[in-house]
Amino acid sequence: MTNVLILGASGSLARVAFDMFLKETDTQLTLYLRNSRRLGNLDSNRVRVVEGDVMDFEN
Repeated sequence: MTNVLILGASGSLARVAFDMFLKETDTQLTLYLRNSRRLGNLDSNRVRVVEGDVMDFEN
C-alpha cells in the first residue's frame, strides 16, 4: 500500500486530489492542514488528519 501526504489539505486542489485517491486507489492518506474543521466529516479508515502549519519551522 502506498502512503501519500497532502499539505494544505483544505485547499480546492487538495480536495480534488484526496477525493481521487480515495475513489480510485487503495492509498493511505495523511492530510496536513492548519484547521481540521475545514474538512468536515471524512468517513474513511485510510485517512489520517494532522493539524499544523508548514511555515512553522521551529516545531
